[in-house]
Amino acid sequence: MARIQLLAVLTMDGCPAETVNQSGQWLNPERYGINELKEDAVRILNENTSLIWLSSQVEKAGNSPIYIIEATNKTTSVINGMIRMRLVDEIFLYLIPVIAGDGCHLFQSFLPESEWVCTGTKRWKDGMVRITYGRKTPRQPVVVFKK
Repeated sequence: MARIQLLAVLTMDGCPAETVNQSGQWLNPERYGINELKEDAVRILNENTSLIWLSSQVEKAGNSPIYIIEATNKTTSVINGMIRMRLVDEIFLYLIPVIAGDGCHLFQSFLPESEWVCTGTKRWKDGMVRITYGRKTPRQPVVVFKK
């Protein structure tokens, strides 16, 4: 079964870092190990990802390939759909020491309750923090509707 990872660089109030004026200093993939996460992925998902296609791929994939989606203003609705369908297995949450104040928030209302376990943390001198979470309970097979 495939693993689906969420990569989110967020402000402290939950907005994707790209919404902040100083986002350039925080969106440095080489500095914070983001490139390595993307390189480990078999496929990088985007705002055009079909959740029906993804759920079928997850079930039939062998050898645990990794699919990753990065949180941006464009991908928030797909990510929230993935969370509603309980497709996300691991979250790499990068927090920047900034409060955006307003804007698009990644996690929207009416998400199902789920529990996660912290599997790692890392802190940089500039204030960036990465927290890695894994599902507390294994993902159950997704119901796939066939034509």
